[in-house]
Amino acid sequence: VASFGLLAACAQDSGPANTGAPSAAPGAAPAAEVDITTRLAAADADKGKVLFLQCRACHSLEQGGMNKVGPNLWGIFGRKAGQAEGFDYSDAIKNSAIVWTAEALDAWLARPSEFLPGNRMVFVGIRKPEDRANLIAYVQRETGAAAPAAQ
Repeated sequence: VASFGLLAACAQDSGPANTGAPSAAPGAAPAAEVDITTRLAAADADKGKVLFLQCRACHSLEQGGMNKVGPNLWGIFGRKAGQAEGFDYSDAIKNSAIVWTAEALDAWLARPSEFLPGNRMVFVGIRKPEDRANLIAYVQRETGAAAPAAQ
C-alpha cells in the first residue's frame, strides 16, 4: 500500500512520461488502467481526505461553501462544467460540454491541462489512478454525491 502523505501527494511527475499508466519495461505493452468504477469500489475516502489537503487551498466542499481560487465543489457530480454559482470560469470550461461524472473527474485530475486545454487550473495532476479514485471517493462523500458516479 502506498504512502498517502501530503508530500507524496504533491510530488507529481510533470514530464511527458507522466501518463498516469504504470511503467512498463522497454518493448513491453503498457499495463491497462482499471476503470474508475472498479477503482472506486476499492477506494479509501479517508486516504482521499489526505489527498484533498492539496486541493483545499483552492476548493471548498461544503454546501453553501465559498468559491476560492477554484469553485466550491458541492453538487459537482452530474453538473455541467462551468456552472457553480458565482465563480468566474475560463472560456474553455464555460464552452465545454463536460458533465462532471467520476469518469470525467478522473480524467481531469490525471492532468487538467491535457484534459481541457485553455482551462485556468494550475495543477499538474495526480499520476496514480488509485490516488485519483481515493480523492474522488472523498469528494463524493463530502459533497453528498451518490457513489459510485461513473458513466
